[in-house]
Amino acid sequence: MTETQTDDDRDNEIVTFIGIPRKWVNPVLKIYSFLFLGYAIWVILKEFSSGTKALQERLGAIFTHLAAFGAVEVLAIVAIIQVVDLIMYLTNKFKTKVKKQVKEAKAEGIAEGRAQGEAKGRTQGRAQGRTENHQMWVAWNTRRMEAEARGIPFDEPPPELPKDTQDTANIKPE
Repeated sequence: MTETQTDDDRDNEIVTFIGIPRKWVNPVLKIYSFLFLGYAIWVILKEFSSGTKALQERLGAIFTHLAAFGAVEVLAIVAIIQVVDLIMYLTNKFKTKVKKQVKEAKAEGIAEGRAQGEAKGRTQGRAQGRTENHQMWVAWNTRRMEAEARGIPFDEPPPELPKDTQDTANIKPE
């Protein structure tokens, strides 16, 4: 193991001769041993409790059974681990894809909400600006009419439009 290699990297290394990740070796050996020992006990009891075979025949039959079972057990365990590993890989890939989609949807929702909020704010701001501008003109006009009715000269200039709305022809209603 190199100095930069982490424990996770080492655990994910594939053990070459059986083709499984290193992190699976201990559990696999325990399962294999438990199954093999159980089968061995069963075969030994069966061979010694049956008939009157010679000891050499019984030992040959036990060895044949255990050799075949051991080989099949290794193949079955490796196949099962490969399937489980594939399922875990596909699950992680699916989770990553879903997380990415959720993140994108969240960002899209935030952007859409921000755009809607800005549009609503502009609309409300324009309406408020129009109302305030109208109120300034009504107040100015009322003062002008009162001065005219009293015969007082009225030299107050009309209210100016706000700087950002000087050209009202370019304002489009929403």
